[in-house]
Amino acid sequence: MALSEAPLQDAALMAIDEINQGGGVLGTVIEPIVADGASTPTRFAEKATALICQDHVVTLFGCWTSASRKAVLPIVAAHNTLLWYPLQYEGLEQSPHIFYTGSCLNQQVEPAVNWLLQHQGQRLYLVGSDYNFPRTANKLIRAQLSLVGGTVVGEDYVSMEAEDFRAIIDQIQATQPDAVFNTLNGSSNLHFYRQYQAAGITPAQIPIMAVSVAEGEVQRIGPAATGHYASWSYFQSVDLPANQRFVQNFQARYGGDRVTSDPIEAAYFQVYLWKQAVEAAGSFAGDRVRQAAYGQSFEAPGGLITLGANHHVAKPCRIGKTLPSGQFDIVFDTETLLPPLPWLGVETAGFDHAPVVVQILSEVSQWIQKAQDLETTLQQLQQEISERQRTEAILKERDAQLARTQAEIDLTRRLQTLLLPKDEELQQVVGLDIEGLMTPADRVGGDYYDVLCQGDLIYIGIGDVTGHSLESGMIMLMVQTAVRTLVAQGETDVVALLNVINQTVYANVRRMASHHNMTLMLLTYQDGQLTLGGQHETLILIRQGGALEQIDTFELGFPLGLEPDISAFAAKIQLQLEPGDAIVLYTDGISEAMDQAKQQYGLDRLCAVIQAHHQGTAGQIRAAILADLQRHMGAQPLQDDIALLIVKRC
Repeated sequence: MALSEAPLQDAALMAIDEINQGGGVLGTVIEPIVADGASTPTRFAEKATALICQDHVVTLFGCWTSASRKAVLPIVAAHNTLLWYPLQYEGLEQSPHIFYTGSCLNQQVEPAVNWLLQHQGQRLYLVGSDYNFPRTANKLIRAQLSLVGGTVVGEDYVSMEAEDFRAIIDQIQATQPDAVFNTLNGSSNLHFYRQYQAAGITPAQIPIMAVSVAEGEVQRIGPAATGHYASWSYFQSVDLPANQRFVQNFQARYGGDRVTSDPIEAAYFQVYLWKQAVEAAGSFAGDRVRQAAYGQSFEAPGGLITLGANHHVAKPCRIGKTLPSGQFDIVFDTETLLPPLPWLGVETAGFDHAPVVVQILSEVSQWIQKAQDLETTLQQLQQEISERQRTEAILKERDAQLARTQAEIDLTRRLQTLLLPKDEELQQVVGLDIEGLMTPADRVGGDYYDVLCQGDLIYIGIGDVTGHSLESGMIMLMVQTAVRTLVAQGETDVVALLNVINQTVYANVRRMASHHNMTLMLLTYQDGQLTLGGQHETLILIRQGGALEQIDTFELGFPLGLEPDISAFAAKIQLQLEPGDAIVLYTDGISEAMDQAKQQYGLDRLCAVIQAHHQGTAGQIRAAILADLQRHMGAQPLQDDIALLIVKRC
């Protein structure tokens, strides 16, 4: 990352020198202490600790990759210190200890995709480095394309050290997209662009749109970058007096051949924002500086910027075409400032469950990071075993131990419990008596249920991911987040919900190289009318008089994640719930629970218990089912997650 990061250090030092020449901050000269993270997140964390504990710095400026920022986050949080982060990033984070002065996805990626759709076409190929920002940005791109019938014809991720892109370029030539969307970082870009040109692909044929290639990278890449595009809020070619002074001062200090860029500009102006906040607070203390920073404005080289209470900066979006000179011809400019939306707009949606969705999205970001860490640990373990030529039996035992670590089980159970609707939420549902339960087995699984209200419409969902693994829990989390997000956006049709959710699950399980899939049933209820769709276990309907009906859902859907399009299979039916009627939803952990003789509990026994207790409340029916299930199992351990939901009309 030195190619990209070193100029940011120069920009910060220039700002500090200018401030010192003007008398410093609160009459104090700033002493910059520089530490090298060496492109390694763990090194960034070590250096941040040393800067705070040994050098006693009052604030930190730095990091480029999200991985390095996330490594430093717990350090600054533990020591109540501020980090100023100058890069565009994936969002899904808002720490009181970090000010994010780069662009959010809605300020850089969304406008770039919209511009490509308007000027190039609807078929995109996605290439990125393998970490949070590229993967999250590409999820957004897929969502944007799905809204207009666009297509992702290919998607590849490579390590930060990748140098050989021939196989990816071969795929680009084979699929012939309208454009390539590039989220590669660091020196990988140099190799990608040069090999792209060597393959004979011209910008006129298939242009590249980049969000991490600025003037500094273009200068190193050379002619291979000419004619391609980049999306930023700032370019050196911005025609503003403040920018002309900034460029002149930067080149006077570092050399006439040096260039500025969006991250360089942010690394520069964020030092001034900190200075202004310190002076407004009259203190260097982190808590006081944080409060004083809100609302601070600065005439940056790219235009006036203002720091918001959400720790982000409102910015324009500009798209530039690379010229032979290495500069950018600005072909698009929003001209107005785009508000920063780190939570993909959920924070402005104005619905009751927005805080819940924000919390879930933040957990998703942490979950992705933990999953990547676990994958890295597994790879290191496999390499070590191979090098030492251990037996296959030892390898399997180590893999099994790693897959069942207590940390994995505790984390997954915590997430599953966190996402369940709380008792007080269920009690607030008007017109329905609802009781639910989800009990994880000893192994990690993926049972899911949820109940949420949107106006007078009540949404109910239940599902089961195949297998027992970390991936099962991840897929459950994806579906829960997707359902709540779509409901928050006003989608009321269960078939439409199923189709969109399937597209998300299908894309992600392919990316994960996973064999898992999921059954999912979605229901909506309003004024006695129940609409259900999706393939899951048999729905049990018990009437007020005791008559019991079994609703087979096989023809109402298809397992999620097996096919890219299930619209031909998805269907819905409607049922009328009269006062006293109830439905029972469950996962196969109940019907397939075994006793010591290996006999399953079975659907017939479940129906008999429901029929015998149908006049009770939803809670009493649930208690009766669980008591009978325990009698059946005896001392047998729970082999599968169980989810149970009883919904009774009042």
